[in-house]
Amino acid sequence: MKLIIFDGCTKLKSETRAFSDRGHEVVSLGIEGDVTICCDIRQYFPSIDDHYDFMIFHPPCNDFTRIGWRKGKCKDRKPDMSIVAACFRIVETCKPLYWMIENPTGCLRYFIGVPQVKINYGDYGHYCKKPTDLWGVFPWFWSRTPEVYQKGKYNHTAFRYGPKDPDQRALVPYGLSLALCLALEDAYNTSACSK
Repeated sequence: MKLIIFDGCTKLKSETRAFSDRGHEVVSLGIEGDVTICCDIRQYFPSIDDHYDFMIFHPPCNDFTRIGWRKGKCKDRKPDMSIVAACFRIVETCKPLYWMIENPTGCLRYFIGVPQVKINYGDYGHYCKKPTDLWGVFPWFWSRTPEVYQKGKYNHTAFRYGPKDPDQRALVPYGLSLALCLALEDAYNTSACSK
């Protein structure tokens, strides 16, 4: 079964690389890069007839990072929530069965609530631990992680010596993209078989 995936707030499309590799259709939206729809997500208004099997959003984390903050200071922040609000608006319009908002663990949870899952990118092949929060509705995917990306294989000190380029640091590891893709394929194949 070929899935239709929406990749919002992207530039390098690392979130959905495995989906493309496995033959699924990916519609990507971002303000730059080789994307399908080049625009600010706040200016994107999909039709209620637009169908996506999975939507993933990767909003910029600059306003929500805890780096340089003393513990407990999230409540004092006044971040621009317009991009996150646009993600929720698009989900509400398109009503996909599965969707996800991804952001490094930080202050976003103070503004939109506790995430459904907290993972470490390092468990999926990232160069460092990078704790990350996931909000939304999605099938369980941890058990589908390939053997090479098993828990605890990341380098605890690598973050200090990782890439200086923010785009490279923000890449979603291929192992996570693949684990999500395999879980969604299973979920849709199971639902198709039960009909």
